[in-house]
Amino acid sequence: MTVLEWLQDSFPEVSPQSFYRGIFPEGELEKKGEHVGNPRTNKYTGIIVEITGDRKPDGKRKIKRYTITDDLEAVEAVLQSDNFCLCSPISYAGKQRTAENARVAYALAIDVDKIRMKPDPRTGEPEGLRDLYHQITTAKYLPMPTYMVSSGTGLHLYYLFETPIPLFLNYAEELQGLKRELTRKVWNGYIVNIESNKDIQQEGIYQGFRMPGTATKDGGRAKAFLTGERVTLEYLNGFVEESHRAKEAEGYKRRGGIRLAEAREKYGEWYERRIKNKEPRKAIPFSRAIYDNWLERIKKEATVGHRYYCLMTLAMYARKCSYYDEKRNPNPVTRAELERDSIALFERMESLTNDENNHFSNDDILAALESFDDKWLKYPRTAIEYRTGIVIPAQKRNHQKQAEHLEEARAIRDIRSRRRGEKWDTHNGRRNKAEIVQEWRRINPDGIKAQCQKETGISKPTVLKWWEQEPENIDK
Repeated sequence: MTVLEWLQDSFPEVSPQSFYRGIFPEGELEKKGEHVGNPRTNKYTGIIVEITGDRKPDGKRKIKRYTITDDLEAVEAVLQSDNFCLCSPISYAGKQRTAENARVAYALAIDVDKIRMKPDPRTGEPEGLRDLYHQITTAKYLPMPTYMVSSGTGLHLYYLFETPIPLFLNYAEELQGLKRELTRKVWNGYIVNIESNKDIQQEGIYQGFRMPGTATKDGGRAKAFLTGERVTLEYLNGFVEESHRAKEAEGYKRRGGIRLAEAREKYGEWYERRIKNKEPRKAIPFSRAIYDNWLERIKKEATVGHRYYCLMTLAMYARKCSYYDEKRNPNPVTRAELERDSIALFERMESLTNDENNHFSNDDILAALESFDDKWLKYPRTAIEYRTGIVIPAQKRNHQKQAEHLEEARAIRDIRSRRRGEKWDTHNGRRNKAEIVQEWRRINPDGIKAQCQKETGISKPTVLKWWEQEPENIDK
């Protein structure tokens, strides 16, 4: 029995139009032809992304974007497509499906893959799906989703909110924490085949999923089934510990945001460059050591379920390290180098395959290469950890603010100097400052000189002077 057959035997199927009308109720989105984000209506639009088989001159896949307005015509337009079509249950301001443009969440969606498909000897239904239903209905360990969608060999659980949730930055972070914990609970050993929590495929709240009615990898069509009622945050919070619960949206305010008119007055140069002239964001030239380090790590640490995201992160790091700087990054990473390294990783990634329905493909590499783009420059470290299953240690400050951390560090420095009967300025500070620079580099192997200068308080010329030298080789 397949995932689709189990759903067909258990729940009523709904059409793609009914599914998306459930996510975007009538009157929620802008009407066709109206100004998106009109302050009088405070309404936005959904976005569909269709990844075609055509290629651009640079080798990237051509992508079509459709704007979902209140009439849902865009949904109808892609139903006959044989391409990969995805959509997130979120409305956006503008045509770019970015976290910055996200405005309202209408549902929380969780991807369930690697389902245990061994048939139950009594009923013939897959053991993983049998236990999923048991944990929802009998054990009350998991919340009942509003919809379940067959995505081929996997399953998508959609929890539609009774009241849509505004995606203010601080609230989005809490919603992400709730989804992360619910995903961890769903991906348990009774439902999926995983060896440890590192194999869990964590997705962000902005992640789009294969649309009901469109093509799946196995040549079929994704289908949606009505399984429950709309949910409240209170209901979802009841399934996680208090530390993972998301607070209600009332009272939340956007942090750090100001109106453009105010920005024009306060930050005239920035406004002229970024808003009026539409120049790209200035990028910091990161050292290629970040890229090289990640390349070596994924050769050794990549696992099934995270292979695509490992290469996606490689492309992000390549972009970070692609900006030339005479001192910081004299040997930048090029796109051609990224492509060669990614292709060379194919055999390694494919060798990890443990399921005939989940081979690694050249299409995965091509899709990952699309992250060689400036929009990924600020992708957070924690998100990379969750998606790749590879731990990236944070810079150590003992959970303190930087000023407090440096205050203690300098106090320790002075105590050690007194014990040696020296003053901090002995030898003009050359030996001690060199040791601090090298110690900082050992703690922060991916750090850059500017960060070292800022966190140690040592001047830029001194950091540059001792950056490449080991303390034991310094002439005292």
